[in-house]
Amino acid sequence: MAKHPDIQETAQADLDRVVGRDRLPGFSDRSHLPYLDAILREVTRCGVILPLSLGHVATEDDEYNGYFIPKGTVVTSNIW
Repeated sequence: MAKHPDIQETAQADLDRVVGRDRLPGFSDRSHLPYLDAILREVTRCGVILPLSLGHVATEDDEYNGYFIPKGTVVTSNIW
């Protein structure tokens, strides 16, 4: 959004028109905000917001296939 302030302004105008400034948008407002819905879908298409897996931590020293893994080593999975 920082690179496209015009899109941010259009989305804000859409929100102001449908929701106003007195409350937060709710799920019932989604059908009235197609532009903002399209932005959210595009953002999630371009990049995952949350990781698909959680990291693991070795709770004690270990050896696996000849590799020493010290206690406290954090292992994360990156499928991308």
